[in-house]
Amino acid sequence: MSLPEENKLSSKSAPMNFLVRLRNEQLIDYEWGGSDLQNPQEGLRIKIWRCFYEGKKIKITDGNLIYSLINVDAVTAVGLAFDFNMNPNVVYIADGKTYFWWYDTVAHKHITTEYGAEFISPQISLDDHRLHQSASADIIFAYIRNAKLCYRQQRDRYQIEYVLGDAKNQKLTQIGMSKNYRFQFRTVFDWRNE
Repeated sequence: MSLPEENKLSSKSAPMNFLVRLRNEQLIDYEWGGSDLQNPQEGLRIKIWRCFYEGKKIKITDGNLIYSLINVDAVTAVGLAFDFNMNPNVVYIADGKTYFWWYDTVAHKHITTEYGAEFISPQISLDDHRLHQSASADIIFAYIRNAKLCYRQQRDRYQIEYVLGDAKNQKLTQIGMSKNYRFQFRTVFDWRNE
């Protein structure tokens, strides 16, 4: 499923591989980024960063640098996105509840927002990593709630929920830009919610 500018799903599906690896593990996520944290000078398509959970810490690495971002117990899923200033943003599930650790440009610091247990299979990604799109690009925070595919976006400070459509018995497994430069939502059938 692809998201056009009108905040709704495209009427024509054009599935394509994501620009990052296919996500198959809930405790590992991948995202394009710059050369280092808070260093966007070369752009956000320099290297792929990996987010993972280890030793009660959510960490990120580019293969050389490793940063511990948050200390959290009992994490079962993580997701990573960078804003255009290369500030990391992380969505995670801990004790069955969804949390979002995001950089608040008003407060000039990271804050954590709890969304609760009804926010199922949360995912995040920057919708367009190309520098010429930086004025209109947003981090997208997507999830399934009340059997609907929903999302919130950075420009609204994640305050407004947009409903994209029915997602009964679905699990959201990945979101992000595809190789045909369309933003996609990947869902799979979740038999546990039948």
